[in-house]
Amino acid sequence: MDALREYDIEFIKLKEGEHRFEYHLNDHFFKAFNSSLSTQDIRVDLLFTKSGSMFTLDFSIDGMVDVDCDRCLTRIGIPVKNKQKVIVKVSEHPRESDDDLIYISSHDYKINIAQHMFDFVNISIPIKNTCSDVGLVCDPAVTGKITSMIDVATEDEDIPERDSDEEE
Repeated sequence: MDALREYDIEFIKLKEGEHRFEYHLNDHFFKAFNSSLSTQDIRVDLLFTKSGSMFTLDFSIDGMVDVDCDRCLTRIGIPVKNKQKVIVKVSEHPRESDDDLIYISSHDYKINIAQHMFDFVNISIPIKNTCSDVGLVCDPAVTGKITSMIDVATEDEDIPERDSDEEE
Protein backbone atom coordinates (compact mmCIF):
# COMPACT_ATOMS: atom_id res chain seq x y z
CA MET A 1 0.00 0.00 0.00
CA ASP A 2 3.08 2.28 0.12
CA ALA A 3 2.66 2.93 -3.60
CA LEU A 4 -0.66 4.57 -2.76
CA ARG A 5 0.54 6.66 0.16
CA GLU A 6 0.24 9.85 -1.90
CA TYR A 7 -3.54 9.38 -1.78
CA ASP A 8 -3.63 9.67 2.01
CA ILE A 9 -5.43 12.73 3.33
CA GLU A 10 -4.44 13.63 6.87
CA PHE A 11 -7.73 15.20 7.85
CA ILE A 12 -6.52 15.85 11.41
CA LYS A 13 -4.35 18.67 9.99
CA LEU A 14 -7.20 20.28 8.04
CA LYS A 15 -9.34 23.09 9.40
CA GLU A 16 -13.10 22.92 9.10
CA GLY A 17 -14.39 24.00 5.72
CA GLU A 18 -13.66 23.16 2.09
CA HIS A 19 -10.33 21.85 0.81
CA ARG A 20 -9.53 21.06 -2.81
CA PHE A 21 -7.21 18.31 -4.01
CA GLU A 22 -6.19 17.39 -7.55
CA TYR A 23 -4.83 14.01 -8.60
CA HIS A 24 -3.63 12.63 -11.92
CA LEU A 25 -4.03 8.88 -12.29
CA ASN A 26 -1.74 6.99 -14.65
CA ASP A 27 -0.66 3.41 -15.33
CA HIS A 28 1.39 3.25 -12.10
CA PHE A 29 -1.76 3.92 -10.10
CA PHE A 30 -3.65 1.05 -11.76
CA LYS A 31 -0.68 -1.34 -11.47
CA ALA A 32 -0.77 -0.83 -7.70
CA PHE A 33 -4.19 -2.54 -7.85
CA ASN A 34 -2.89 -5.29 -10.18
CA SER A 35 -5.22 -3.95 -12.85
CA SER A 36 -4.69 -4.34 -16.59
CA LEU A 37 -6.37 -0.97 -17.14
CA SER A 38 -4.18 1.62 -18.82
CA THR A 39 -4.74 5.32 -19.26
CA GLN A 40 -3.30 8.37 -20.89
CA ASP A 41 -4.28 10.57 -17.96
CA ILE A 42 -7.26 10.77 -15.68
CA ARG A 43 -7.82 13.88 -13.63
CA VAL A 44 -9.57 13.61 -10.29
CA ASP A 45 -10.73 16.78 -8.56
CA LEU A 46 -11.70 16.24 -4.95
CA LEU A 47 -13.65 18.67 -2.82
CA PHE A 48 -13.06 17.63 0.80
CA THR A 49 -15.49 19.34 3.18
CA LYS A 50 -14.72 18.96 6.87
CA SER A 51 -17.41 19.76 9.40
CA GLY A 52 -17.21 18.52 12.97
CA SER A 53 -17.11 14.76 13.04
CA MET A 54 -18.15 14.33 9.42
CA PHE A 55 -16.42 14.78 6.07
CA THR A 56 -17.90 14.95 2.59
CA LEU A 57 -15.75 13.88 -0.34
CA ASP A 58 -17.01 15.05 -3.74
CA PHE A 59 -15.08 13.32 -6.54
CA SER A 60 -15.09 14.61 -10.10
CA ILE A 61 -13.33 12.29 -12.57
CA ASP A 62 -12.49 13.13 -16.17
CA GLY A 63 -10.10 11.48 -18.61
CA MET A 64 -9.45 8.64 -21.03
CA VAL A 65 -8.82 4.94 -20.50
CA ASP A 66 -7.40 2.55 -23.07
CA VAL A 67 -9.48 -0.59 -23.65
CA ASP A 68 -9.74 -3.25 -26.34
CA CYS A 69 -12.58 -3.03 -28.84
CA ASP A 70 -15.07 -5.81 -28.10
CA ARG A 71 -15.33 -6.67 -31.82
CA CYS A 72 -11.85 -6.42 -33.30
CA LEU A 73 -9.55 -6.07 -30.24
CA THR A 74 -8.05 -2.81 -31.50
CA ARG A 75 -6.82 -0.61 -28.64
CA ILE A 76 -9.14 2.42 -28.30
CA GLY A 77 -9.38 5.37 -25.93
CA ILE A 78 -12.72 5.63 -24.13
CA PRO A 79 -13.64 8.85 -22.29
CA VAL A 80 -14.56 8.46 -18.64
CA LYS A 81 -16.46 11.07 -16.68
CA ASN A 82 -17.99 10.57 -13.27
CA LYS A 83 -19.11 12.48 -10.19
CA GLN A 84 -19.43 10.65 -6.89
CA LYS A 85 -19.96 11.59 -3.26
CA VAL A 86 -18.71 9.74 -0.19
CA ILE A 87 -19.59 10.70 3.37
CA VAL A 88 -17.18 9.86 6.17
CA LYS A 89 -18.36 9.84 9.77
CA VAL A 90 -16.05 9.75 12.77
CA SER A 91 -17.48 7.58 15.52
CA GLU A 92 -16.38 6.11 18.84
CA HIS A 93 -18.01 2.86 17.74
CA PRO A 94 -17.41 2.51 13.99
CA ARG A 95 -20.02 0.46 12.17
CA GLU A 96 -19.81 -1.39 8.91
CA SER A 97 -19.43 1.00 6.00
CA ASP A 98 -21.70 1.24 2.97
CA ASP A 99 -20.72 2.20 -0.57
CA ASP A 100 -21.16 5.92 -0.01
CA LEU A 101 -20.97 6.09 3.80
CA ILE A 102 -17.80 5.24 5.68
CA TYR A 103 -17.37 5.04 9.43
CA ILE A 104 -13.93 5.59 10.91
CA SER A 105 -12.62 5.50 14.44
CA SER A 106 -12.04 8.68 16.40
CA HIS A 107 -8.41 7.51 16.71
CA ASP A 108 -7.86 7.66 12.93
CA TYR A 109 -6.05 10.70 11.61
CA LYS A 110 -5.96 10.00 7.86
CA ILE A 111 -7.99 8.40 5.11
CA ASN A 112 -6.72 6.85 1.89
CA ILE A 113 -8.92 7.60 -1.11
CA ALA A 114 -7.10 5.46 -3.71
CA GLN A 115 -9.61 2.58 -3.61
CA HIS A 116 -12.49 4.99 -4.11
CA MET A 117 -10.85 6.59 -7.14
CA PHE A 118 -10.04 3.17 -8.60
CA ASP A 119 -13.65 2.01 -8.15
CA PHE A 120 -15.13 5.23 -9.54
CA VAL A 121 -12.97 5.03 -12.68
CA ASN A 122 -13.95 1.39 -13.22
CA ILE A 123 -17.68 2.03 -12.90
CA SER A 124 -17.30 4.86 -15.44
CA ILE A 125 -16.17 2.48 -18.19
CA PRO A 126 -19.03 1.34 -20.42
CA ILE A 127 -19.78 -2.39 -20.46
CA LYS A 128 -19.56 -2.53 -24.25
CA ASN A 129 -16.67 -0.77 -26.01
CA THR A 130 -16.37 -0.68 -29.79
CA CYS A 131 -14.44 1.32 -32.33
CA SER A 132 -17.68 2.95 -33.51
CA ASP A 133 -18.13 4.44 -30.01
CA VAL A 134 -15.11 6.66 -30.63
CA GLY A 135 -15.71 7.35 -34.32
CA LEU A 136 -13.44 4.62 -35.73
CA VAL A 137 -14.09 1.64 -37.97
CA CYS A 138 -13.31 -1.87 -36.73
CA ASP A 139 -10.38 -3.67 -38.35
CA PRO A 140 -11.96 -5.28 -41.45
CA ALA A 141 -9.45 -8.16 -41.46
CA VAL A 142 -10.53 -9.22 -37.97
CA THR A 143 -14.26 -8.70 -38.43
CA GLY A 144 -14.12 -10.51 -41.80
CA LYS A 145 -12.41 -13.48 -40.18
CA ILE A 146 -15.02 -13.56 -37.39
CA THR A 147 -17.99 -13.45 -39.76
CA SER A 148 -16.45 -16.16 -41.97
CA MET A 149 -16.12 -18.47 -38.96
CA ILE A 150 -19.60 -17.85 -37.59
CA ASP A 151 -22.56 -19.48 -39.29
CA VAL A 152 -24.80 -16.45 -39.71
CA ALA A 153 -28.36 -17.14 -40.83
CA THR A 154 -29.70 -14.72 -43.43
CA GLU A 155 -33.27 -13.84 -44.31
CA ASP A 156 -33.10 -16.06 -47.45
CA GLU A 157 -32.37 -19.20 -45.47
CA ASP A 158 -35.21 -21.21 -44.01
CA ILE A 159 -34.77 -21.65 -40.31
CA PRO A 160 -36.74 -24.64 -39.03
CA GLU A 161 -39.26 -23.81 -36.34
CA ARG A 162 -38.90 -25.81 -33.17
CA ASP A 163 -42.06 -27.63 -32.28
CA SER A 164 -42.83 -27.48 -28.56
CA ASP A 165 -44.55 -30.93 -28.71
CA GLU A 166 -41.24 -32.61 -29.63
CA GLU A 167 -39.77 -32.04 -26.18
CA GLU A 168 -42.38 -34.18 -24.41
